[in-house]
Amino acid sequence: MDTPRWAAILTQAFPNLTDEEFQIIEQASDRYNCIAYAAGDASRWWDHNEGNYWPTNVTRSDRIESLKELFAILGFEQCKDSRIEASYQKVALYEQQGAWTHATIQTPGGRWRSKIGRGPVIEHHSPESLSGEMYGVPTIYMRVKQFD
Repeated sequence: MDTPRWAAILTQAFPNLTDEEFQIIEQASDRYNCIAYAAGDASRWWDHNEGNYWPTNVTRSDRIESLKELFAILGFEQCKDSRIEASYQKVALYEQQGAWTHATIQTPGGRWRSKIGRGPVIEHHSPESLSGEMYGVPTIYMRVKQFD
């Protein structure tokens, strides 16, 4: 894994990462994306476009409501923010102009993990770490009973 090269690419794409100690925790892969990773599937690319995996009972759309529907099918319910809650795992869903762009998932310790496109999986401080031109902003937070 070319960690220094990826670190430079990531801090350029996501300026908010510059001020925190993010970590690259998995190598780059084009096998799966951020939606698949947040859904717990590192075996295939999840996307609403034909030719990619998308759950059959979820609307195939680029609208943020479709991504919210996807995570609801997986057992998540909407919540108000990204703060850690005992016994829950959270996802943050990002959008630009109503279209979904990214999903990140919270770890038991309260940090967040994101699969960056065809790049690596990183661990970062908060959903806002990836806010900006590339992904827009996190607008929906959801949680599922997970940790005991």
